[in-house]
Amino acid sequence: MATVITSATLAPADGSGSSIGHAAAAGRACLERAGLASADVDVLINVGVYRDSNIVEPSVAALIQKRLGINLDYLRSPERRAAFSFDLMNGACGVLNAVQAADALLATGGARRVMVVCADTHPSSDASRAGTPAFPYASTGAALLLERTDDGRGFGRVHHRSLPGGHGVNGYLPLPDVGASGRSSIVVERDGDALDRMLDLAADAVRTVLSAEDGTGDGTEDGRARLALDRTLLVTSQPSPGFAARLAKRLGLAADAAVTVEGVHGDPHTSALVHGYLQALDTGRLAGHDQVLFLAVGAGLTSAASLYRLTAPDTDGSDGSDDGTGSGDGGTVR
Repeated sequence: MATVITSATLAPADGSGSSIGHAAAAGRACLERAGLASADVDVLINVGVYRDSNIVEPSVAALIQKRLGINLDYLRSPERRAAFSFDLMNGACGVLNAVQAADALLATGGARRVMVVCADTHPSSDASRAGTPAFPYASTGAALLLERTDDGRGFGRVHHRSLPGGHGVNGYLPLPDVGASGRSSIVVERDGDALDRMLDLAADAVRTVLSAEDGTGDGTEDGRARLALDRTLLVTSQPSPGFAARLAKRLGLAADAAVTVEGVHGDPHTSALVHGYLQALDTGRLAGHDQVLFLAVGAGLTSAASLYRLTAPDTDGSDGSDDGTGSGDGGTVR
């Protein structure tokens, strides 16, 4: 059994500049696409980092849960099922960390469905300040609905790597300097070599996953990595516009072996993996691939990566014909 993506959506572009608004809109669209109601969600995990007015408390996940109306008065609901929500922040790696948490909850029967929402914005909620040199992250949001399937599709183990040294990117609020404007201020600093270090870490993470999951790589040989990636699409975080293409080149692959997110002003950050996956789905790029390698590099510097199998293995060991774009059972996106 594995955890699969039942539904995935992006927040409609409404110009509000609100991370809570983006997350709630994406979650609402995610339920509509799946043909489900808010009461069908048992757990909501918010992985967004940069939020409206630099809110710290209460949990932003609880505010999103309230907007979505997820089991707010469970004692009066027919099933009397409570819903739980929490924030999980680990930069661009947050979505895959949430997949890990969801997998544990779904595997034990603690939840039937888990929704992951991700949204970032400039704390001023001024969308014009997003995607700029001072604040490189896009004002955007996305959502995933996760369930369990027993047909062989879904996420594999989430693998983590880290590099010693500085964090690479730091986002912080300089309290002594901002004065009364603290709710609308944020500073993001990136080390000069951060992107090169991210690229090194990403390439190492790919080799690690292939070695552990497929037994085809030893962590050092790019030739074996290329062979294992022949029917694998790379969906990565997007710390720079050319990051995905540079990673593909580093691995000896064609530039289009990795998805470069388009149509977003700035780094989609915590939403990047969902943006990339949906772009590949909507443009038909998932066809011809057996699996997606989700890879995020960010806070730490750390990486998180997981192979997502699109096709169910047949009993003879070959792959089935489902390309992950249908609307049948088993966790394909609806």
